[in-house]
Amino acid sequence: MAAFPSTRWSLIRATDREPGETAAAWSALVRDYRPAIVGFFRRSAGVCDAEDLAQEFLLRSMRDGWWSRADPDVGSFRRFLLVLLKRFLSMQNDAGHRRFEATGTDLETADHGPTPERQFDLDFALCLTRTALARLRGDYENGGRADVFDVLQPWLAETPPHGEFAALGARLGVAPNTLAVQLKRLRTRFRKSVHAALADLSLDAGQTAADLEALRSVLGAETSA
Repeated sequence: MAAFPSTRWSLIRATDREPGETAAAWSALVRDYRPAIVGFFRRSAGVCDAEDLAQEFLLRSMRDGWWSRADPDVGSFRRFLLVLLKRFLSMQNDAGHRRFEATGTDLETADHGPTPERQFDLDFALCLTRTALARLRGDYENGGRADVFDVLQPWLAETPPHGEFAALGARLGVAPNTLAVQLKRLRTRFRKSVHAALADLSLDAGQTAADLEALRSVLGAETSA
């Protein structure tokens, strides 16, 4: 069986990397997914504390090299990050640092909205989508076709209204039928870009598939809500 290629997550966890190099890679990764981190704390500890807790979490994770503590059974950055967030919040609670909204109400039990874990998955999926889109646009830009990407990107998940391809084609000097084909190709490339972005955060293909299914589930539930 062919070896799973090195990924961003496996390289961060590698023991033979220079500490400064690993710290920089970890910093970039958690910065990319900061909205998911803030969202977790917003649901778990309250709006007022979310930004402060996220900032402290990021600083301590870099200072203390938390990535080196990853359990081998936790095969993806998404799962490990959620474990770290829960542990960090537990430490804050145990140390008496838990703070609430002015009402004194814990947001996790104040309503019937998504749990912190499910909201984390949703926010993570949105961050992943942004990453995939940015990479894909870069590919189109390098190929001199950024204008095509920009006009078609709004229709990745929707069917363009009647006459839209004609209007867009007139702007670009492209036949409407050609644009329709290019949109189909863009959707295929976007799905591959999402998969590649997620694979970059996993140790093996099995974990990539598991994470992809989990994120699809939470996005599907959000869409149908």
